[in-house]
Amino acid sequence: MEHYEPGYPVDNRTDGMRRRAFQSHLGDFELAAARVVARLTGERVVLQDDNSAPAMVDIRIDYPDRSPGYVEVVTDIDRSYAAMASAIRGQVQVPTPELGRVWYVTVSPAANIKQLKRELPDRLANVQLSGALFETVAWEQHLNLHDVEAVRALAASGVVRLASRPVVTDEEGKAIMYGKGAGGPAGQNWDAFNDWLATFLHDPRQVDVRAKLAATDAVDRHAFIGMSFSTPWAAYHTLSDDYQGLPSRPPKVPAEVTHVWVWSYPIGRCIAWFPETGWFDPSTRWATA
Repeated sequence: MEHYEPGYPVDNRTDGMRRRAFQSHLGDFELAAARVVARLTGERVVLQDDNSAPAMVDIRIDYPDRSPGYVEVVTDIDRSYAAMASAIRGQVQVPTPELGRVWYVTVSPAANIKQLKRELPDRLANVQLSGALFETVAWEQHLNLHDVEAVRALAASGVVRLASRPVVTDEEGKAIMYGKGAGGPAGQNWDAFNDWLATFLHDPRQVDVRAKLAATDAVDRHAFIGMSFSTPWAAYHTLSDDYQGLPSRPPKVPAEVTHVWVWSYPIGRCIAWFPETGWFDPSTRWATA
């Protein structure tokens, strides 16, 4: 028997779908999005896409007094970035006891992680022999322009930042690999946010999102967008928890979309735009716990 509790979505997906979603780079973003929709609306929200029919919209909102609304969940994430981030999973440590240092190696989506792991000890040994220890680290390093050939070779392999320090007592040398994250100047930039959102919603790559919503012929057709570290920095950082405020103008939505949610996932703010209310912060309007 189906269990329903206000504020929590009903999940009709298969066990395999839930497991794959949980194991992905962003985790189960569909479930997180459905929880936000359920908390805000207070209605029965169903994760309905169980792959039993083609082009089924991800989420259905069951209203007691009118026809259902539908929500399609989509993330703005570059596939190569997702592959890199899944391979790194936070960080990867490569033992390099012979180096006597701890190296911090940040890689881009262009890096071949398996190959780089095998080659790092020798490559970093060459960097150390050159005297380039990167003990003082600038934000913009431009390793591809470095004077040392061994450093430029690492850059050509997808390494974008380097730092190191001597080992401490009872510690062995190692290289710690990180995936490249978003970064850039601090500051809230609603113009950059609006430009990114308009481009994303109208992008040919989102044609399936628009088509699935249009096919419902519903009055309420929501696009729930998850930003990621591969979203342009100025737009992504604008929804940082460090800031408040909302966009001053409505989004440029395609005809197939009537409502928009944007979440700087997983550590930023979620905001939404409804045609009858404009932009708002759902966390200030929860209908349920």
